[in-house]
Amino acid sequence: MQQLQFIKRNQINWVEVPDPKISGKNQALVRPLAVARCDLDLPILRGQTLFRPPFPLGHEFVGEVIDISEDLSSIYPKGTRVAVPFQISCGHCANCETGLTKSCSTVPHTSAYGMGKGAKEFGGALSDSVLIPYASEMLIPFSTKTDPAAIASISDNIVEAWKLVGIHLKENKNRSVLVLGGFASSIGLYTAALAKHMGAADLIYLDTDKKRLEIAESYGIKVEQIDQFPKSFGKFDIVADANGTAEGWDCGLRSLGIEGEFGSASIFWTNTVPIPYLELYNNGATIRLGRVRSREWIPEILRLVEEEGFDPSKVTTRKASWSDAADAFLEEETKLIVVR
Repeated sequence: MQQLQFIKRNQINWVEVPDPKISGKNQALVRPLAVARCDLDLPILRGQTLFRPPFPLGHEFVGEVIDISEDLSSIYPKGTRVAVPFQISCGHCANCETGLTKSCSTVPHTSAYGMGKGAKEFGGALSDSVLIPYASEMLIPFSTKTDPAAIASISDNIVEAWKLVGIHLKENKNRSVLVLGGFASSIGLYTAALAKHMGAADLIYLDTDKKRLEIAESYGIKVEQIDQFPKSFGKFDIVADANGTAEGWDCGLRSLGIEGEFGSASIFWTNTVPIPYLELYNNGATIRLGRVRSREWIPEILRLVEEEGFDPSKVTTRKASWSDAADAFLEEETKLIVVR
């Protein structure tokens, strides 16, 4: 089969590889229908991260079951449309059973589709088919009425929004929210859109980029365009950082209100990022960092989409055909979705 692989900096190629095959119980083959480019993918392809090629690409995807082990044939018939967590998880180890499938201990740490060492073993979504090794634990069916392209990013960038604001607003929507847009371009927009949908009491989206600001405005969100980040932008109950710069990080932390909640989707490739410690200590703050819990949080977003009408599709700025994926994946774009 054909598989799109990251070969070297700024070069990706279609490569012929063996078809994955079902070899035992609790396995499925999924044909990707829509694959989203993660906000991290472009930095990876440009050599700006610690990920080193070669490896297959594509970790945000939804698809349809094209083959299934006999033990699951009545649960996931062929043709079932499914969302697939990008993190590989068995569902039964101690970490999985406590809601930490992102750190499943049955497979090597951080095993995932389409990224790093894990992709060499488990493959990537820009392939004709993908093997799901723990199908009953990992597959999440969705309605045939749901547009696959609209939720293609549900395994990672959209559930980042749940990490940053959804968890908090589910407990209490009467809270003010500041979203800092930037390098994690789609995550900031998904986060602002989710906060709006969930009824945040006060919501501001802050960014330097006019196009992203226009997308946020299309959701009815109050936006502020800036040339550079101030020391603080006021005081908010929840601050969601998707900016990716030291200036944005510092502004976000200093914009926390008393006992505020700060979450970040930014990745700094260092252990020496400073925080305004004394200020945070005196006011009280909770800082949430880390990879998403893909398997645990996909159902939360799927329910909002299918039962409440949450629409993440307006964040998409380009759809590309499968045959154009190699060129499109290297182009600058806020949110790219590759569709069959």
